[in-house]
Amino acid sequence: MGPKQRRERERQATQQAILQAALEIASEDGWQAVTIRRVAERIEYSPSAIYKYFEDKEAILFALLLQGFQQAVMALEHASAQEHDPSVRLLQIAAAYWDFVWHHTTLYQLMFDLKGTIHEIKEAKAAFQVLRTAIEEWGKSNGVKIADLDASVEILWATMHGLIALTMAEYIPGGPTRAKELLSQAVNNLLVAWKASSHL
Repeated sequence: MGPKQRRERERQATQQAILQAALEIASEDGWQAVTIRRVAERIEYSPSAIYKYFEDKEAILFALLLQGFQQAVMALEHASAQEHDPSVRLLQIAAAYWDFVWHHTTLYQLMFDLKGTIHEIKEAKAAFQVLRTAIEEWGKSNGVKIADLDASVEILWATMHGLIALTMAEYIPGGPTRAKELLSQAVNNLLVAWKASSHL
């Protein structure tokens, strides 16, 4: 490895250390507690040194947000690739989405605090595309013509996100375990409804 490659590797390692520090602070005290000064203290850097790697706090948060969506896409794509039956595949994708959230709760809160700009982010679009492809393939395999595929994706995502939000707020009796069962039931009900509506 040459000096240039070594410097780039060290730069990437420092950037990741900064991101990890910000995530740890948010996990402990919430995202509002993340500041350049606290991140610098966590990794024993001066605040001014952080600016060599990120323009400001918002740049740190956005980098974490992108990493979150990249990880989510990987989880969804992995779940999709493991199952050949289109109906089971949708259930597995929903379960993978659920598991990702509960393994990365703090990161998830950041990812969806976008106030309507989520569809402008390439990595977020990729996550929705996994859902879109799975629904489209399910429709074809079941002879179901889905008139508005985008609407179906949004309905499925709203179902998943809604159950997650209610569970995080502790509004679902039985907590995450029962809520995950409700998610599977909801996805099954959606598939039954889509199939029925195509024959009307």
